[in-house]
Amino acid sequence: MIADNIARYVEQKGIKQSVLAGAIGIKPQSMSKTLMGERTLSADEYRDICLFLEVPFDKFMNEDVMLS
Repeated sequence: MIADNIARYVEQKGIKQSVLAGAIGIKPQSMSKTLMGERTLSADEYRDICLFLEVPFDKFMNEDVMLS
């Protein structure tokens, strides 16, 4: 759920997964796998994503998240 919410958010904002990956220090392939649910997102990576996107830490935690 969290990874799916992040994936939808970055897509809506026009942020490339490779840019997000570089910003948090992981390989683009790892970011892709994470956002497709094939790799577990670590707490540190989640924190870094929220910091990079400048969103609150609970932004992607709810199913009914408003992504705008």
